[in-house]
Amino acid sequence: MRKRIMAINANDMGGKTGHLMSHRYFNNRDRRYHIDWRYWAKQVDKTETWNSLKKYILKKSPDILVVEEMLVSSYENIDFIGELAEMGYSYVEECLPERGNYSLTMTFFREGNPEYVSSPGNYRENRSVICKDDELLICGSHFPSESDEVFLKHMGDFVVAHLGEDFLLIGDLNANDPTRGNKQMVNKLLNEGAVDLWTAAGNDEHTPTEAQYQGRLDYAIASPSLAKKVENIEIDPFLMDAGITDHAAVIVDIVN
Repeated sequence: MRKRIMAINANDMGGKTGHLMSHRYFNNRDRRYHIDWRYWAKQVDKTETWNSLKKYILKKSPDILVVEEMLVSSYENIDFIGELAEMGYSYVEECLPERGNYSLTMTFFREGNPEYVSSPGNYRENRSVICKDDELLICGSHFPSESDEVFLKHMGDFVVAHLGEDFLLIGDLNANDPTRGNKQMVNKLLNEGAVDLWTAAGNDEHTPTEAQYQGRLDYAIASPSLAKKVENIEIDPFLMDAGITDHAAVIVDIVN
């Protein structure tokens, strides 16, 4: 049986340059930054970006689709989740927050009913979606860019604990700087026996997967047993080069 898993950082449908964080405002009452969701939904036209992304998904036809920076907002004119349903994709229900206005990671699937696994430590749960599809454990994740030590400790321990199973960590790990925690954690996982599927296939460690910094932020890291079942690994820059989003897609084909 062949299974295709694809991860895309969709940049909240803002295209290659538009970023949700550019629509923050500072609230003097709570001394925190907040997103101007209404402005983002109504003033940033996502139609062309979204239609292009849908065409790409249909072309690549993944069995499991991980979307990071997936916008869910009650102000949006586009029903992103509904349109994915029309394309044949259901979503892991537990990954959708009870209320909207989130930029988060979501996992979609075409067949079966993957079992949801709680995020390690129940910490920053919108960042990662872990599910078990038959014997395959998949963690789609978007690591915090600030190298959150608590998040990294929970995630690192979780990955190491499951290296004896068929396990895949895939997504935007923001791991391009060896002096910072995210990349250091990735290197630690590799030292523990995990496999960087991209470099294991003979590809360049520094292949750029993100437009602005031209660094390798997106990864597919597997347990040794799963790495033996990988038929193909692809970092496809099409979405990034075409301005549909600011990241390349990561695609893993597995054969059982």
